[in-house]
Amino acid sequence: MNFILWRSGGIFGKIYAMKDKIRNFLLRTLPYAVSIAGGIILFSVSLDNVRDPAVEGLISNISASLLAIPLVFLLYDYTTTRVSRRLQETLVAGMTDKINTIMLHVIVALRKMLKSHGHLTRRSVNAMRALTESHIARELSLRGEYVDLLHQYYEELENLIIGYGKENVFSPEQLRIMTALTRDMSRMVGAHRLGGGRRMVARHIKNIIDEITDWLDSTNEIAKNFDQILTQIAPAKSPDDAKNTK
Repeated sequence: MNFILWRSGGIFGKIYAMKDKIRNFLLRTLPYAVSIAGGIILFSVSLDNVRDPAVEGLISNISASLLAIPLVFLLYDYTTTRVSRRLQETLVAGMTDKINTIMLHVIVALRKMLKSHGHLTRRSVNAMRALTESHIARELSLRGEYVDLLHQYYEELENLIIGYGKENVFSPEQLRIMTALTRDMSRMVGAHRLGGGRRMVARHIKNIIDEITDWLDSTNEIAKNFDQILTQIAPAKSPDDAKNTK
């Protein structure tokens, strides 16, 4: 039951994740704590029970080592953890920006294929999810340049998945979405080039739209980054609108 609640992302899932982090922290610091406690106990015992100066000095050195070495390793572990976390955050932010840029290019290409006009916003992107396969097949423009663009974006996204899929940059759900997206992009291009028919191409385009919106809804950070890209690239007009006015 706890596992189900955790998977659902509810309050119990957050509590479970917090307990897991605390447990991992305690397990990681336990050897250091034992060593420091041993050093303190050994030094305290030597103060009252050891009369030989040589033995007392030896015990003091051992106690100091038991105290100092764990503190050095704790400081090192803390520093490397912070640096690693910041590098990971930088990598995630960079990959999110690259993928969202590709997603935007795919959306622009699909809008051109479907003869969609108007400003490109998150609302207009989400509205594309309501398009049916019949509507897509009816409005679809299968110009070769659009299909070639989608094939190019497919290759860029595929390279990112291959290059960073094992770096813990993406969650399993995000990897699933991106893998499904590249699969449908590849099948859409293949269906067009092999003469699979408008209905088959429309089915893959429908899947592509659903997967892009799933990606944008996967985390708040991804949604915010996409909104920032939209603001930078199209503050007043969508990319296709801007091109039409030139």
